[in-house]
Amino acid sequence: MTERWQLIAGFMPPTWAIVLLAVCALAASAEALWALQRDALPLPARLAILALRLLAIAGLFAVAFELSLAIDHVREYGPRVVVLVDDSASMGIADRAAPRGPATARVERVQAFFADERTRETLATWRARGIDVEFRAFAESTQVMEEVVAKTGDEPEPLPLTADKPASNLARALSRLVGDPGDAASASSALDPRPLAGVVIVSDGLVAEDDGADAALVQIARELETPLTTISAGAPHLRDISVTRVRAGEFAFVENISEFEVELVAHGLAGEQTVVELRRDGVIIASTPLRLAADGVVMPLRFEVAPDRTGQFVFEVVVHPASGEATTANNRWPFVVKVLRDKVRVLHVSGRPDWDVRALRTLMRKDPNVELLSYYILRGLDDSDREDRSAPLSLIAFPTDALFEEELGSFDLVILHNFDAVNHRVGRYLGNIAQYVQEGGALVVIGGDLGLATGDYRNPDLAAIMPVDIQVPTGLDTRPFRPRMTDAARRHPVTARLAEAGFTRWDGLPDLDSYNPIQANASTRSGLHATTLLERQSPDEPGTMPLLMTAEPGRGRVLVLATGSTWRLGFAADLPLVDGARPYDLLWLGVIRWLLRDASSERLTLETDRASYGTHAPVTLRATALSTSYAPEPEVGIHWLVRPLTRDGLDEGSAPGGADAIADAIARGEWTTDSLGRASETLDPLPAGSYEATARRIEPDTLAEPVDGEVGVKDTAPHARRVFLVREAGHELAWLDADPGRERLARLAEATGGVALALADAGAELPVDLPLRSDGAAEGQENVESRRQIALWDSWGALLLVLLGFAGEWLVRRQSGLR
Repeated sequence: MTERWQLIAGFMPPTWAIVLLAVCALAASAEALWALQRDALPLPARLAILALRLLAIAGLFAVAFELSLAIDHVREYGPRVVVLVDDSASMGIADRAAPRGPATARVERVQAFFADERTRETLATWRARGIDVEFRAFAESTQVMEEVVAKTGDEPEPLPLTADKPASNLARALSRLVGDPGDAASASSALDPRPLAGVVIVSDGLVAEDDGADAALVQIARELETPLTTISAGAPHLRDISVTRVRAGEFAFVENISEFEVELVAHGLAGEQTVVELRRDGVIIASTPLRLAADGVVMPLRFEVAPDRTGQFVFEVVVHPASGEATTANNRWPFVVKVLRDKVRVLHVSGRPDWDVRALRTLMRKDPNVELLSYYILRGLDDSDREDRSAPLSLIAFPTDALFEEELGSFDLVILHNFDAVNHRVGRYLGNIAQYVQEGGALVVIGGDLGLATGDYRNPDLAAIMPVDIQVPTGLDTRPFRPRMTDAARRHPVTARLAEAGFTRWDGLPDLDSYNPIQANASTRSGLHATTLLERQSPDEPGTMPLLMTAEPGRGRVLVLATGSTWRLGFAADLPLVDGARPYDLLWLGVIRWLLRDASSERLTLETDRASYGTHAPVTLRATALSTSYAPEPEVGIHWLVRPLTRDGLDEGSAPGGADAIADAIARGEWTTDSLGRASETLDPLPAGSYEATARRIEPDTLAEPVDGEVGVKDTAPHARRVFLVREAGHELAWLDADPGRERLARLAEATGGVALALADAGAELPVDLPLRSDGAAEGQENVESRRQIALWDSWGALLLVLLGFAGEWLVRRQSGLR
């Protein structure tokens, strides 16, 4: 390091001021010279006067230009060569240089190469020539490695490579060599004073997915304007089967066939047999035998699946491993599919035709996603007790057994619309309807002059799940009234659209003219949460009476509407429209969405911060709890657990939260929600696989028997479910053949004026005369390491200098007899 001194002007006056100062300085100097030649003075006096005049002028210039003395410490740098070493998962694959030779991991081949005495001698020669050598590991990101290659004669240390990263982004690594201002790591490269003279790439070359990415990589390499020397780490002989691609949609539909297209590639296993399986949540649902083709030949397969239920599921293509495979991590390809309803099956049973029944039937028939089975039951007990029972009937018999015993579970929604259940021999099936709701079904009971009015839903099992007392006749009040919304209705999915449209006080909407005076059910079990959304002002006494109520018994949902006149919200004159929809449509579409558990209507949700993770990434679970009025619910206990789905032999029937699930869980715990109804947990990184996370509310009637000292939650408790993936190396291992990678690296070297080497070739050596840039970058340059400035003008020294100049000249002149 050397030291350099220089003067620096802190202020630069305008040009005219500089010219004026220069003229004045020259005039003062000229005047002094002329005066000294005119007067008869000894030579020492003349020189003293001239020196003092110039000293004063220098002091004035120091102040005018704010001069400082800069002391620079300068270091000379040689050219820089960066060695990029691939640290992705494909570098951990073991392949062979000869068909029957030993299998060696690519990363081990690289480490042995740099530990070799010849390589270390070459690196020492580069350094002796003034070349700075920097090692960087690259995968999905780039990291500078410490000095790990020992000098000649020292004990070599292996390169600190793990070969487990999920991707190898060589394009990004090359871009960082010239610096990206938005990236901290590459910004350090941009500020590096050493000129980039050469690049050495050590990789298996599996760094581009297709020809487009390959061309972009070559373009980036050319823009560096630096020769690239490439070293291929792969070998030509490999034994492996890999799933290279799965084409599957993100969504599928219940009972509709979905096609999953699979592509496989094998190397070194031509003619051998294997089995390919399709699994759902770890359970085999389809399999097919396969004879493996020649090396690199794509083998297409197709699976057809008709999902039998809705939800989010992990499907996985699994190939049985062959003996001696380089890796089995690429024998699996998991993916997540969300299964939706294609059509909603609705059973609509009414006691007689009327305007309310017609309006609801018309609305549901207009929706192509609704499969509606609607019945008017016009034959009662009186019709069965006929004198001549052999006489033909004009009405078909109602298929009670088929609907309420055999097919009840196939319906997503059951609507009992002003229906006299007892008189129509359906009363003995009401217990089946109650069980259907407990197991996850949805039920709507609509009022009128039958059913609720006459007390025809007398069944203890059904009464126990209803929010109102349905066993006591309510009668029918036909006086017009205007309902009003409760505070809960403003947030509840059933009525939120009406509330947003400004109908909370029923302004602009027609009166309703039928009402069943229902009462809240005091005999329901303690765990049933009922919510009143619409109410009517009592006409006879102070207070309000419920009109529309909801409840969530077991896994199902129930809604009771104590009027048969909501049809007026769709057919009255001068009816206000909201985005083209009638108030009747807003109400009933909200009802159906809530009953069918549309995602926006769930009161307990569970999310992960990502859909898939790497094996080094933590997993964050987040839950949100809402009350029955859909307000954030604080202080709610939630039991959560995470269990694997892809373990062979996992029982598909083990229910989330039950004893089997607790036994399978790899992580579990309890939350208490905060003031905003939220709770979260961050888990340590998990092994590669597919996982299911579930969360259930902890309520007195949902607690299960303890398992190994841990309290679980009953299977009947509503739960939120989320599946996620943990990938070992993403799709980095889908294509492992080293030959395409070697060709890619050779193209990079040729395009940039470098040389291409292959470690699988005998005698491969690092070139002593490495190709470097020829534009002067290889000559090195100087860099100012530090600078110290001493201000000459902003001190007493500058003032003293001026005073000394003028005062000294005056004294000399006076002593010499001059004025």
